[in-house]
Amino acid sequence: MNLAEAYGWEAEQPDGSLLTKGGDLEGCVRVSLIPVAAGLPRHDFVGCTPLRRFGRGFLRVTGGGMREYLHCVVCRGFRIYCRSTDGGIVVTPEDQELYL
Repeated sequence: MNLAEAYGWEAEQPDGSLLTKGGDLEGCVRVSLIPVAAGLPRHDFVGCTPLRRFGRGFLRVTGGGMREYLHCVVCRGFRIYCRSTDGGIVVTPEDQELYL
């Protein structure tokens, strides 16, 4: 499994229906990052205002291969980044990009 596939995600809408594709999360009441790889923690985000989501991979300069993959949930006021290697979370201001 590559790092981008270590987590799946779902977002719940107010009527209880689930989104699992796309990037627009406006109006959702819950966003979950669900581990596919063994040993990673699950993350459920509620009580925030999610706007969109995306993923970003970071490559090794030498030696090839992916070094890290970040899943990002952009909420009103902040961003939540989740590392695919260990499930760690980094929170930044809404307009700050995280680069490794």
